[in-house]
Amino acid sequence: MIDTECRVRLAEPRELDATAALVTDAFAQYRGVLPTHIFDPYLRDSRDFTSRWGQADIAVLETQGRLVGTVTYYTEASREGMGWPSGVAGLRTLAVAPFAQGHGYGRALCLWCIGRAQQDGARALTLHTAEFMMAACKLYEGLGFRRRPSHDLAASNVLGFSPGLTDQKIIAYALPLEDAG
Repeated sequence: MIDTECRVRLAEPRELDATAALVTDAFAQYRGVLPTHIFDPYLRDSRDFTSRWGQADIAVLETQGRLVGTVTYYTEASREGMGWPSGVAGLRTLAVAPFAQGHGYGRALCLWCIGRAQQDGARALTLHTAEFMMAACKLYEGLGFRRRPSHDLAASNVLGFSPGLTDQKIIAYALPLEDAG
């Protein structure tokens, strides 16, 4: 179960390198699942907190003085450039350090985003993931997120590599906030 000493808070600029390293560690398990032409730009994009700073809130989960998780929250998911309409919030780059996975930290980060979206008056909280990220899909579905196939994307369109190479479907989810209780 989750540590009662954990807290989700906004990251400080001095923590961006450590947060990027946490994402690298958390996503390393996918290096063998995705072809290099997808994994490398995906990881680069996921670690790029500097370009999101000021456009989104980068949150970290801290326990016992140690950063163990992160998530990026968009008040307006349309700013993320992933095709969401205005009026919905978005989350991306949910990552938990490998040694801390399975303790409810990912859920705590999602609940933080849900709370923020409700406070912001968003109609829904949205995200993109991939089917091979089975633990993430299970987490989102367990929290009430529903698949939104009409917002699915191709990795080649998002990451900018040739669609002639092996591609990867990026699947969309949305949580209608009236169901988020």
